[in-house]
Amino acid sequence: MFRSLNPYQIPLFPDLFTEIEVPSITTLPEFDHALKNFIKLSDFGAFIELNISGIDKTYSLNLNELKIPRRYLIGRNDTSSPVFHLFPLALRKHLNRLKYEVRSFFTKANSLKTSFGYFLFRPYFHLWDFQKRQFLTDVSDYLRQEVGEQTYHKYFTHAFSLGIDWLKSHLKKKFYHLLPVDSLKVIGAKRRRLQKASITLSQIDHEDPDYLLNGFLLKTMHLPIVMEDYIQGITVLSHFKTIPLEHLRNVEIDTIEDIAALINNFPPR
Repeated sequence: MFRSLNPYQIPLFPDLFTEIEVPSITTLPEFDHALKNFIKLSDFGAFIELNISGIDKTYSLNLNELKIPRRYLIGRNDTSSPVFHLFPLALRKHLNRLKYEVRSFFTKANSLKTSFGYFLFRPYFHLWDFQKRQFLTDVSDYLRQEVGEQTYHKYFTHAFSLGIDWLKSHLKKKFYHLLPVDSLKVIGAKRRRLQKASITLSQIDHEDPDYLLNGFLLKTMHLPIVMEDYIQGITVLSHFKTIPLEHLRNVEIDTIEDIAALINNFPPR
């Protein structure tokens, strides 16, 4: 018998596919019951996986990862650097307070907490959309009005220089020229060349005189040079997630309490 599996479909009889893990719905009545529960669940709300990204910009360095020849090094024991932050502590604390405020939208009155996010009640969908937009507005207003482009440049240059200085502290002085402190314009041009060539850290040409600098640029590529690029990179991802029908085949979904009981039986993540 020829067997095939479409990854976009749920097999009705998974016992025919013993070599893979698939949902355990084996009869049409089970499928029908699970589908009805899914519709009821959707009437109450939706599962949301929340992820706020783009705010915490850090990097660290590792001599072994950069594959610096031993002849260049002075032989220090610390092969891994500290974590270098784009922003100073006070600014990071303020941004983290804003992150906390957007997360505080979810309460017992409008959602149920799960192991991967929240089950948000349907009447609050539009309020959550407003909360997300307000958070992004608050962050951008703070950075533009209270920080400004020039101060942001100083933060970037400082964070960039910390890594350069750390690397130089491991190099013999005669190799310092491998890590010049370039202007923001030069850094941007070198970054664009690396991005255009789709070069990764493992693909750096060690015969290139700029290979060490290129490695450092790749490790710091995610730090935006321009503040507007940093702002545009901040996202509030709240994916509306579906629930596998196998979780709905042996339950009854008629109330919020039923949904809470269902959530409590989810395996931890």
